Amino acid sequence: MGKIIEDMAAKSLRCIAFAHTKNPKDNERVLQESGLILLGLVRLKDPCRPGVRTAVEACINAGVNIKMITGDNIFTAKAIATECGILQPNEDMSEAVIEGVRFRNYSPEERMAKINKICVMARSSPFDKLLMVQCLKQNGHVVAVTGTAPMMHQL
Repeated sequence: MGKIIEDMAAKSLRCIAFAHTKNPKDNERVLQESGLILLGLVRLKDPCRPGVRTAVEACINAGVNIKMITGDNIFTAKAIATECGILQPNEDMSEAVIEGVRFRNYSPEERMAKINKICVMARSSPFDKLLMVQCLKQNGHVVAVTGTAPMMHQL
C-alpha cells in the first residue's frame, strides 16, 4: 500500500483512502486508526496553474534563481517542481531537493555551503522558509517570497 501511495505522490497525485469499520460504537467520536477495512483509494491531480511553467522559464531566462518551498512530501514536491520547470527530469536531485527537517538540522555553516544548490525544500514549515530566506540574504541574494503570510512580516 505504501508503495502505491508513494508512486501516486511521485506523479504529483494526492491520495485519499476510504475505509470503514464493522460495529462502530455509537458514542465513539474518536476516529480509529486500526482495524479498518479499506474501501479504496482516490487520486486527485492538482496541476500547476496555467502560465506557471512559462513564468518559471521567463524568470530562469532572466537570471532569477527559483526555489520552491512546500509542505508537500518529497515525492510530490519533486513531481510538481519538474512539472513547473523548476527541476529538469534528468537532473541530479541529490543536492537540489531536501526536506525541511534536514535543512533545519544543518549547522549554520552547512546551510550556507548548500543554500545555492537547493532548488526544492519539501515537508517544510514557515520557519524553514524563513531560515532559507535569511541564509540567501546572508549570502548576498535579493529575495522575493510568496505565501506564508505570518512569516512575511519578519522579512
